[in-house]
Amino acid sequence: MKIREAQKKDINELYALGKKIRELSFSKKLHFHEKLELAEFIKNSKENIFLVAEDKKELIGFLFAKILSHHAGGWCMLDNLAVEQKHRKKGVGTKLLRELYKRIKKKKIHYIQILEEEHHKKTRAFWKSKGYKETTHFVWAEKIV
Repeated sequence: MKIREAQKKDINELYALGKKIRELSFSKKLHFHEKLELAEFIKNSKENIFLVAEDKKELIGFLFAKILSHHAGGWCMLDNLAVEQKHRKKGVGTKLLRELYKRIKKKKIHYIQILEEEHHKKTRAFWKSKGYKETTHFVWAEKIV
């Protein structure tokens, strides 16, 4: 298995994987990013870190983070970390996180924030096992226009 930057050629596979993983559901109306959004995320590599985990040329997971402040002491928002069900508990998510940490440390960023849905108990346990601590609870509201 190897970790690499997401590429434009990965979009269809990323989209299919993202639609398949239930923990990525934003809401009942919007399940995952659209393909055009994924392309934009990949294209804007100065603002985003988009990594994929690949095993035998198959994408088995990915990580997407936005750099929200570029100065030393800045921060990033970890938007998505996803691993295909059959590849979980094999260290894929941990390897994706390690690569993220290497990249943001080079940028002198030491603070990561995630938004986690309360109803995903397994993912909350994963984050706690990686040293993340709960802070403020947000209330999300949505409106599609």
